[in-house]
Amino acid sequence: MAILKVMKLGAEVLRRPAAEIEAKDLKRGRFKGLFDDLRETMVEYAGTGLAAPQVAAPVRALLYMVDPEGRRASAGAVPPTILVNPSFEVLDPKEVEDWEGCLSVPFLAARVPRARKVRVRALSETGKPLDFVAEDFHARVLQHEADHLDGVIYLDRVRDRASIRYTVDF
Repeated sequence: MAILKVMKLGAEVLRRPAAEIEAKDLKRGRFKGLFDDLRETMVEYAGTGLAAPQVAAPVRALLYMVDPEGRRASAGAVPPTILVNPSFEVLDPKEVEDWEGCLSVPFLAARVPRARKVRVRALSETGKPLDFVAEDFHARVLQHEADHLDGVIYLDRVRDRASIRYTVDF
């Protein structure tokens, strides 16, 4: 396993759509090393999610987790979970604005509108089909990470640019 370099805003890989991963490659374990590296990298950077393009791997895979002891104590726990080729169906058209930051855009945060409730379909890291509903913070994290798979950065979705702020004092 390795801690990978997180690509920063301006890196081409963050602005290109990522390639789909074939289920047969998952079943053969072809991406196991990448998935292990994503886990180690996310822990090192204390992230809530990390998409493969953020570590210069242009494939449709993401890792996310929710630690109920962390910043979002009201959200239920989600262990570190890999999703491959995720797709989303909006189940609640009402958008909710909340703060987001990103490992690829360090030291900034902004209010971003996201769907409150989505149905997620994806493959597991071993190629098994997954189908579940994510709400509130879980839905936000998944939508944020999935945007990376389409070359979208959270700042692209900010409606009120005046909400963009530094997260550290200089």
